[in-house]
Amino acid sequence: MAAICRDLPGMEIRGNTRVFGILGHPVAHSLSPLLHNMAFENTGYPGVYIPLDVKETGPFLKKTLQNLNLGGLSVTIPHKIWAFRMADQSDALSKICGASNTLLFKEKGGKMQMEARNSDGPGAIQALRQVTSIRGKSVLICGYGGSARAIAAQLLISEKPSEIWITGRNPTRIKSFIRDLKKQFPRASIRSLDSGAAGLPGKAGKARTDVSASSKNRAGGVSRTGSSVSSRKTARKKDGPGGKSSERNLNIRSPDILIQTTPLGMTNQSASNRGSKKPEARPTGRSAKASDEDLPLNPALIQPSMTVFDIVYSPMNTPLLTLAKKRKCKIVYGYSMLLYQAVFQFRWFTGKEPPIQRWEKLLRNDLKRKNKS
Repeated sequence: MAAICRDLPGMEIRGNTRVFGILGHPVAHSLSPLLHNMAFENTGYPGVYIPLDVKETGPFLKKTLQNLNLGGLSVTIPHKIWAFRMADQSDALSKICGASNTLLFKEKGGKMQMEARNSDGPGAIQALRQVTSIRGKSVLICGYGGSARAIAAQLLISEKPSEIWITGRNPTRIKSFIRDLKKQFPRASIRSLDSGAAGLPGKAGKARTDVSASSKNRAGGVSRTGSSVSSRKTARKKDGPGGKSSERNLNIRSPDILIQTTPLGMTNQSASNRGSKKPEARPTGRSAKASDEDLPLNPALIQPSMTVFDIVYSPMNTPLLTLAKKRKCKIVYGYSMLLYQAVFQFRWFTGKEPPIQRWEKLLRNDLKRKNKS
C-alpha cells in the first residue's frame, strides 16, 4: 500500500470513501490496486482499493465481508469458485463457469447481499475486438481451466463463432468442458482436438480428415505415433454409429483465432523448469524441440492468416506470441485481457469510465520494466 499511496499523492481517505479490494492468495504481485486507485483519482470517485491476501475461506469470510460495508471486490486465484458459491445472486456467465472474479455488495431488505459477476470473458473478448472480428470465425482454445471456460462461454453468448475447438492433455477434462458448454449452447459447434484424433474445421464445419485435400491454409497436425506430420498415410477406425474416425496422421486446417489459456510461457512456469510435471495443454504425440518446449501446440499450426491471443501477461512477449510475430500473425497481448476485465469491474463498481489509455500505458511500462529486470 505504501507504494500505491506514493504513486497517488492526491488520494484522500474521508468518511464517505468506499472500500474496494482484490481478494486472493497471494495478491502481492497484483497490479489491480494501482489501476483502480489511479482511476478513483482520475474520475474523482471517493474510493480506495486495497489488497486482501486471504488464504482460508468459508461462511465466516462471507459474514465478515458483508459487515465491512465494502463497495466491491475483485476475486482471484484460488477463491473464484468460493465467490460464486457464496454469492446471493450471480450473472449468467458465472453460472455457466461456476466461478466469479467480481463481487458487488448491495443492501437489500436491510441486509447486505453479495452479487457475483465474471469479467474474465467480457475482458478477453474486448481485447480480441481491438485486433480482429470474431463472428463467423473458427476458434481454437488451448486449455480447459477457469479462464478457458469463461472465454468460451462469452464467445458463444456474444460473438457467434463458426466453431470452437478445445485442446489439452487431459481428454476427460476436455470432454467435461465440452459437455458443460453443450448443456448451455446445444446448437453450438464445439469439438475437441486431442492428440491428433480430430482435425481442425474446414469450411463445411466438419473435422478435416481428407488428407488428400489442398494444402492451402493448412499445416501439419499432431500425430499419435509421433511420425512425420506431413505423412498422408492414415489409419481410420469406425467408432460407433456416428462413424467417427480416428486418424493416426492427418493434416489439419489452422484456426482463424488461437487463444492460449494455460500457464505455458509464464515467467518461472516454463516446461523445462517444472520437473516431471507436464504442461496442461501440450498435445501428446509430437516430439518437443527445445525451441518450442513452451508452446501449447504444434508450431506448424501458426499461420500468417491467424490471430493469436496468449492470456499470459508476464512476460509480455511469450514464446507463443514471439513465434506468432515471426509468422506475421495478428497478436493480442495477455495484458489486454487484464486491462479490459478491470475496465468492466470498475464500471460495475462505480458506474464511471476508467482512464483506459492511461491504464494501458501503465501496464505496458510496468511489464517492460519487469521483463528487463
